Amino acid sequence: EKIGIVPQAGNTGVVGSGTSINDEIIVSLRHLDNIESFDDINGILTCGSGCILQKLQDAMSQKNHLVPIDLGSKGSCMIGGNISTNAGGSYYFRFGSIHANIIGLEVVLADGTILDLMSVNRKDNTGYDLKHLFVGAEGTLG
Repeated sequence: EKIGIVPQAGNTGVVGSGTSINDEIIVSLRHLDNIESFDDINGILTCGSGCILQKLQDAMSQKNHLVPIDLGSKGSCMIGGNISTNAGGSYYFRFGSIHANIIGLEVVLADGTILDLMSVNRKDNTGYDLKHLFVGAEGTLG
């Protein structure tokens, strides 16, 4: 029997993407809250999808950097949910959408395949830009 899986972040959005409708399994991102690395020279932050936006902003503030997204729910929303819904926020007009600021993703597909789309290159025009298919897809693709 096929059972659906619903990834759930901070449940702060109004799009309902983290809500189970029938008998799906909900996978919480709460334990994926680690900041893996920060490249001071290039300003590249690598973190888990369960990181609270406020935690990321505080960590980057201590390093004199800025996370280019700011939302009213920053104390409870998670970066994975922000990416999944292509959240905007008050920094949108200055820094662009979250879509414009993502340079890499690691995604788990429905069949369990892990897709490594991590990159440190801001410009990479070789082949398809698959990571941007997942930004704003609300967890439907991976």
